Order: sequence, then C-alpha cells, then structure tokens
Amino acid sequence: MWKERLEEITQEEKKYGQDINYGISEEEAGIFIKAVKEELGIALPEEYLKILRTINGIEYNGFILYGVDEPLLKETPNQHVNGLIDCNKVWYENEWQKQYLF
Repeated sequence: MWKERLEEITQEEKKYGQDINYGISEEEAGIFIKAVKEELGIALPEEYLKILRTINGIEYNGFILYGVDEPLLKETPNQHVNGLIDCNKVWYENEWQKQYLF
C-alpha cells in the first residue's frame, strides 16, 4: 500500500519539477544501523530499513518520515531529510519518550 501512495506523491512532485529522495545504499544502511545503535542504543526495524532503501525520508502534506541523517550519506539528497538520530535526540529530551522510536 505504501508503495502505491509513494508513486502518487512522486507523480505529484514531478508536476512541480521536484524529485523525491532516492533510497539509501546497502553501505549507507550499514553505517546508519551502526550509528543508531551507538547514538540511541536501539536496533532498527527491518521494515523501516526496507522503506529507506526505496526513499530516504520524506515530508509531504504534514507527514514526516525520518530518514538517514545527512552527515551519514555519501550524496546530498534531492530534498531535505529530517534525520532519525537528530530528531529522536530532541524527542528524548523528555525521559518518558525514550521508550519510543519516532
């Protein structure tokens, strides 16, 4: 289902001359997995990584999917990426929220 919706968003963005972010490489995934484990102390769900291999984060119509933090990427993405590590560090300023991955 998410792939169909993503295709709709891709087509809409193209109408305005915009390209969505490309997916991450296996090398970037490995770097990201390691960084998340070191910084946040958690293991990432495989389903989330599967999505990142298709699109590295998106902000669309109020929806935000956090992606790989830009310093961990080899190439600059097409659109700004709200990085999962940095954003979760902000969320984790409230101690009780550390039980979640945002």
